[in-house]
Amino acid sequence: MDTIHTILKEMRAVCTHVDKNEYDSFVALLKSDARFFFTGEGRSGLVAKAIAMRLMHSGKTVYVLGETTTPAIQENDILIVLSGSAKTGQTISFSENAFRAGAKVFLITTNKEAVHKPCFTGGMQISAATKYRHSGEPNTIQPLGNQFDQAAHLILDAAIIDSLSERNSNEEMVKKHTNLE
Repeated sequence: MDTIHTILKEMRAVCTHVDKNEYDSFVALLKSDARFFFTGEGRSGLVAKAIAMRLMHSGKTVYVLGETTTPAIQENDILIVLSGSAKTGQTISFSENAFRAGAKVFLITTNKEAVHKPCFTGGMQISAATKYRHSGEPNTIQPLGNQFDQAAHLILDAAIIDSLSERNSNEEMVKKHTNLE
């Protein structure tokens, strides 16, 4: 139980230190009437898929890069990129290609400098530990990038909740949930 309490304490510290303006700009982006695309590598990619699913439940048109049914990204589409380091080659390539296609590209990362790269039209820094344990990152008992991935999931889920209109009640979202199980 001590481990659970420590992780919860870490999550509280990380999640409550997100810049309000960056968070609010992400919430505003989620309110857009646009197609949303998501990408990330490894566990960050799994979090991206979970958030994409939740956004789809809210009634948005959502795709995940790498799936066979994902169409070409176009002007005015939105690519949400999850990357702790914001240095992953494929993730940067996807971001640059989406930007060239005229899409908005929003980065969720621990890397504050990366948010200002020209291919990103916006971003949100999550001050969490990564697998690299750079100086200035918070301490964690968790391995690798767990702290970033968990915080990203919590923060992005909260942003979706904050972006919902009253028509997106739980009952309406249940109607969009898979019924083939």
